[in-house]
Amino acid sequence: MNTDSSATANTVEHAKLAAIAREAATAAASYLAEVGAGPVEREYKANAHDIVTVHDRACEDRIREVVLARCPKASIVGEEGGTLEGTSAVTFYVDPIDGTSNFATGNPLYAISIGVAVEGVLVGGVVNAPALGREFWSDPSGAYLGEERLGPNPERDFADALVLTGFPGLRDLRDDRAFAERERHALLEKAGAVRNLGSAALELCFVAAGWADATTLTRINPWDIAAGFHIVEKAGGSVRTWTCRPEGSNATVVVPQECPAYVACASAKRYEELDSLLDRIHTSRCERSLRDEGAHHE
Repeated sequence: MNTDSSATANTVEHAKLAAIAREAATAAASYLAEVGAGPVEREYKANAHDIVTVHDRACEDRIREVVLARCPKASIVGEEGGTLEGTSAVTFYVDPIDGTSNFATGNPLYAISIGVAVEGVLVGGVVNAPALGREFWSDPSGAYLGEERLGPNPERDFADALVLTGFPGLRDLRDDRAFAERERHALLEKAGAVRNLGSAALELCFVAAGWADATTLTRINPWDIAAGFHIVEKAGGSVRTWTCRPEGSNATVVVPQECPAYVACASAKRYEELDSLLDRIHTSRCERSLRDEGAHHE
């Protein structure tokens, strides 16, 4: 077997899958362009902090239509439509509008995010921000903003770093308010600046573009970050994830995009301040899980 030929064939196929993701995102972006800017009606899912609009569902419908026309055997993991189990090794992770709260108020910081994986390994992604007129995307050849290649990015000390994060979120505060507030205060003191865009997908892309130095979240869904993870890594950045559950609690290997916590950096340089924060959160959640499990069996 010619391994070079196999690798070339895989690269070509993976580039085609990334192109399908871009086409699907463009279809959703075109729909949103027809809708136009401005506040829109909202509905509530779990609570007032978890909203959806009719446009989220309409965008996902258009994305699924393109994906299934081009790759009918693929699986789709979508925020609004749930999981469609396919028969191939290809999975598309779809967030039709990441940053729905922003979108619903007319804030332009929202995006369509589609990541694609083969046998769990990310091979491409697109984050299309129609209100900003920006398309971030990646395939085996690299990461791009439109036609401009992204990376490599400069390495900055943490005291000069711009960190994008929504930490602590409500669940962090509910788990341990004192810990969350203490860690937030330390982060504000140590980092150059801390901001929250309200869209994990865009925060990852801003890191890939070198517009920020790192981003972290402690709770996230795979459709929010699959595309952004690949874009960051193909731009020369680094991503580290945490399962936030006890070792050995599940024999199945968890792929990075399906882990609920992460720190992504604009370069290979890691920030110990962020990694150690996630280490502590991981340990705390594991201990809590074991305590809850023990209480359940008493």
